[in-house]
Formats: sequence, C-alpha cells, structure tokens
Amino acid sequence: MRGWVRVVALCGVLVLAGAAVVWPQEPQVWDRYLDRPRGPYQGQVIDAETKAPLAGAVVVVHWLRDRVYPFHSVTENYAVRETITDAEGRFFLDTKDVEEGAPRRTRRPGFLIFLPGYGSYPHRHVSPTGFTGGLFERPGAVVELPRLMDREERRKHLFRFDPHSHSDTPRKDLPEFVRKYDAERVAIGLEPLSPRE
Repeated sequence: MRGWVRVVALCGVLVLAGAAVVWPQEPQVWDRYLDRPRGPYQGQVIDAETKAPLAGAVVVVHWLRDRVYPFHSVTENYAVRETITDAEGRFFLDTKDVEEGAPRRTRRPGFLIFLPGYGSYPHRHVSPTGFTGGLFERPGAVVELPRLMDREERRKHLFRFDPHSHSDTPRKDLPEFVRKYDAERVAIGLEPLSPRE
C-alpha cells in the first residue's frame, strides 16, 4: 500500500500507518443518534479568567430528529429544554421524559450556554477544547466562558443567535434564554425584541 495512509478508528484510537494517537472521547465509537437515554446532563460554568462560578447562565439543550424518506431526508426539531446555573455555576437537567420516548434517528442533544456579558458555549468559550461529544453526560464537566471586553465585541457575539428568528422552536419553551438575550440587547444599548404574537 505504498503511497497510501491506512486510517482505522477503533474505540477512540486513531491508527496512522502503524502509530496510534489517542483522542478524548467515550469508550465506544461516537454515534450521533441516541441509542438509549443519555441524560441527566450536568456541568459547571465558570469565568475563564478568575475561575469564579457563573450563576444565572442559561443552558439550552436541543434535540434534532432526522426523518428519512425514499428520496430525501428532513431534519426537524424534536425537543428543547433549558435550565439556569445555580450559585456554584452548576446545572443539572433530567431529560428522561424527552429521551425515553425519542423516535428513531433522534440525535444526541446539542448545548448552548449563554450569559450576558460573556462568550457562549459552543460559539465562544475558552475550555474545553477539541472533541466535546458526550461532555455533559458525566459528572465533572467544566466550561470556561470569557468575559467580553466592550460593547462592540458583545454586539457581534449577540448577533450570532436570535431566539426570535427560529419559528420552529417556540419562544414559550425558552423563556429564560429569551429573557437573557433581551437583557444583553438592553445592556449594549439596543431595544429588546418584542415577542411575536
């Protein structure tokens, strides 16, 4: 096999031409679909510089589902939940009701952690880096968010997401995220977004 590099992935070990490189991941091969309930999800959010816990950060957990048809597939929202970090910057979200009844091809959840004045996870965090799949499925996950330094930096960061623009995720399901998003708009001198009727 001269001129070719043989790549085999086994249980988190990448084999390149006979040399093994280990990368962080679960002991089994990563599968983007739920094969069983994975929650509850938990972690801690801290300031990247001071390492102080960040109370009041909103944690959004979002599940997508792939529907496969004979000649195409469609990705749609399945469920969304949110919670707030406590005084220690910790969160715990029991999702048994969502994941036990999840239909086939429901993806493992995505996460968004948002706090006015800070970068967010996964868009602008300091740590952890690299592969973060399954991060919140086990105890001990710590996310470090950087403080944003000025109004312009906060404005650019805020416009990465708009809770009012996703018509397929009802705003009634994300009241804390919408409230924090609007609080950040006001803090940087913008009007809050009025809810649609």
